[in-house]
Amino acid sequence: MSDINQTIPGEIDVFTNMIASGPVIIQMRDGVEKTLLVKHGDKPLEQLKWKFCGGKILKGMNLEENAVREAKEEIGVEVKIIKPLKPLIIWNEIPETGSTQPEAIVLIHYLATIDQEPSKGKDILAMDWFDINNLPDDCAPNIMPIIQNYLDLK
Repeated sequence: MSDINQTIPGEIDVFTNMIASGPVIIQMRDGVEKTLLVKHGDKPLEQLKWKFCGGKILKGMNLEENAVREAKEEIGVEVKIIKPLKPLIIWNEIPETGSTQPEAIVLIHYLATIDQEPSKGKDILAMDWFDINNLPDDCAPNIMPIIQNYLDLK
């Protein structure tokens, strides 16, 4: 396997890359600030990580439009974008997809609100609200830094 930080002269695409965007929905529920997380993928549920809804940018869409589209597909509601949060790059030496080629995923997050109760889209295997101060251990690597970014902005 290639080292993701290795540069090989004359070689292009040492790793695959993707740009994704999605909403970060945080709101008061039962007197506690909670965030909505989902699990989706091709693995058994217990092997999947909790993530914000979102996904890769589709051709012809801007980042905000994509975040709104992904929310509609994954949680069945329209989101209202409040403001951008810090972008992150996730470097995966061993991608979740099972690919042998390392990947870099650029994640663009938007703080957003919803006015309706969300419902699982067809590809969502699990969905739940979590206390932002007590998140599950099986969260994707971008969850904690983005929650911290939200807290720093408050």
